[in-house]
Amino acid sequence: MSEARTIFEIKDLGVSHGETRELDAFSLTLRAGETVILLGEADSGKDAVLRLLGGFLDRADELTGTIRFGDGEARPASRKTKPMARTAYLPGPAQHPLDAQAGAASQLARVIARKLDCPRGAAREELRGALARFVGAPTLETLDAPAGGLDNATLAWGLLGCASAMTPELVLCDHPFADISPVWADRLTKALKDEQARLGFAILYAAREPQPVARLMGRTIVMRRGRVVEEGEAQHLIGGQTHLYTQSLFKALPDNAQRSPRKAARGEPLLQVQGLSLIGDPKKAPRARDAIGFELRRGASLGLLGEAGSGRHRLLAALLGLERRPGRILFDAVDLNMLSEAMALRLRRRVAFVTSKEGALDPRMTLWDTVDEPLRAHLRIGRDLTQGYREAALKRVGLASHDGRRAVASLTPFDQRRLQVARAIVAAPLLVVVDEPLRGLDAIAQTTMRDLLAEFRVESQAAFLVITSDFAVAETLCDEAMVFDRGRMVERGPIAALAKSPKESATKALVEAALILSLSKAEGGARTPP
Repeated sequence: MSEARTIFEIKDLGVSHGETRELDAFSLTLRAGETVILLGEADSGKDAVLRLLGGFLDRADELTGTIRFGDGEARPASRKTKPMARTAYLPGPAQHPLDAQAGAASQLARVIARKLDCPRGAAREELRGALARFVGAPTLETLDAPAGGLDNATLAWGLLGCASAMTPELVLCDHPFADISPVWADRLTKALKDEQARLGFAILYAAREPQPVARLMGRTIVMRRGRVVEEGEAQHLIGGQTHLYTQSLFKALPDNAQRSPRKAARGEPLLQVQGLSLIGDPKKAPRARDAIGFELRRGASLGLLGEAGSGRHRLLAALLGLERRPGRILFDAVDLNMLSEAMALRLRRRVAFVTSKEGALDPRMTLWDTVDEPLRAHLRIGRDLTQGYREAALKRVGLASHDGRRAVASLTPFDQRRLQVARAIVAAPLLVVVDEPLRGLDAIAQTTMRDLLAEFRVESQAAFLVITSDFAVAETLCDEAMVFDRGRMVERGPIAALAKSPKESATKALVEAALILSLSKAEGGARTPP
């Protein structure tokens, strides 16, 4: 059997950006139909490889080493290097270059037309055909909406359709599904692999967490600070890693071991919900099948699971008194519908938030002031007493060594996430709302954040509401969970029972997405697929 055609061959590539050495002595040969995953954190050097192959090197980049495309001659790598292979760039929806105010479809069609040198109308039809091949993808007309109004999954389908319509030889995947729920990431990855089988292109996939390794099961190169520390086929690396850094990355994969059911929380009820509806006219009584009722006790943890738009955040808005809906909500024995806005605001001060959304913290405040604010403003603790509480909280989250006078805006997303936990610790809240806590983080940061929240959850007397589309996160942090789909709660139960025998299709999709990753981590002791 003849060897597959070479797409490119890189030898001893070095990249310096100013005084920073980004990449050192990197070599890689990629052949048609092959998948290679570059796994590492932000400073690992994988981004420098993508910049070279994508033809968008920075003026400050200085290169050494050689690169050869196809059967051509090896040439010195430089800023003038142009990709000779027909290349499609597939970014993640969070870092896409589309204009938020313009229609996504028209912008994607423009890219296709330029790449294929064809009329805009023909490019639009190529995009339509690509989307039609994908199971679960939106229609082209859906993508006619402004890019800024589309959710991440919809944008990801459009970007994947654009890449496929170019009939590439090489697809450069720049963390394309990192900020998308596991369910949609699985479906998008399957579509990418199906297109690879159909067109025969090679995939070079940059990832900051090991989940894509488990989904793609390709050759994996682990990179740290510009150097390769470990390399091998995915099944071998997932089964056992030799380098300590690789081991720390793969801890982000869900543990396949069956967890023991937790004991039911015995605290007094904090939240009591009766006859609440999330759909229909808020002024009319809900239909019986749409009504939601549940109780959350102090010290307990409840997961709100589902995809974007499923109703989880609408329920949260109702629980916090931000949106009036039919039904009755008691928060700490107080009926929210009977409160004035001023009284509801005072009650919401007893709620702490840990979220992946931008703007959760005031970027102008310092690290110290961010932690001190709930102590002084809400708990009325004097400035002379706040320092001890603040230092203890920052130590617990690993930020004690940071300069407390730094502005929040100068912190990394991971440090900002940890700062939210420190703020929650000192606030002594009645309720902690955790919203997609791992999204957008590198693998090691995901593991640290997951463990930090689990520890806070055990030690705190507060009740927890965990909003997530990742069933593995719910398994770590929740006692029970409610699954939402299209504005309705479709299933509820102990998290262990939902994992073992989900009944509704929305629940099954969530469980199976987490199960794919946990089964890939180790065969022994894995759950039986539902």
